[in-house]
Amino acid sequence: MTHSLKARTKEMIKKKINNIREFVWKIIDTDIALKKDISRGILNLRAAANYIINKYKIKVSIDSVISALRRYSTTKKQDSRDVYSILKKAEVRAITKMALLSLKKNEDVTQKLGRILPGIDFEGGEVLRILEGSKLFRIIFDKKSYSKMTNEFKRQDIIDSNKNISMVEMIYPKELEKTPGVFSSISNELAENDISIIDALICSNEHIIIVDEKDILKAFEVVNNLCSD
Repeated sequence: MTHSLKARTKEMIKKKINNIREFVWKIIDTDIALKKDISRGILNLRAAANYIINKYKIKVSIDSVISALRRYSTTKKQDSRDVYSILKKAEVRAITKMALLSLKKNEDVTQKLGRILPGIDFEGGEVLRILEGSKLFRIIFDKKSYSKMTNEFKRQDIIDSNKNISMVEMIYPKELEKTPGVFSSISNELAENDISIIDALICSNEHIIIVDEKDILKAFEVVNNLCSD
């Protein structure tokens, strides 16, 4: 249980859980396996209610928990249909043999990134992705350019590097902007399959997930299956 959920549990027990629906829904949203079983309609609601009551040691009636589970199932089914209708329209591809540099976010690095961009042959298929954090830049590029890219920056400006990464790239239809839950569905599915996301980039209707090179085949299969179910 996360620290925030523990705090929420204690708070709700103290208040005799005035909002059992909110409490149960929060538990479901943080439990991937439970959430998936509910979405598939294969969950025994009474057994699930007993599980929640016993695990979180809450003093509520089992019927109130069952009611919250049933309402979650009904409410989320439409949300799930909306998400999967978007996923079915997505274009998915895997991009392999990539490398990554994490760079300090300072004036020198910023200027060098500006000089590198015009030299990238995007039309010829060369790849460069730049992710900006509050204190660093991450650049993702073709592995064959690893030495060249590394030499562009001062050693003290390179925080870390990885030349064994790959990407799963998804292009969604425009309806994405009005459909919540698409990105979390992807990340939850990858997590359930023991695939760690190194980083992610979202730009308009383009979604890029960066994974370890050893995980790319499995990650692509998981995402592709999710988009074609």
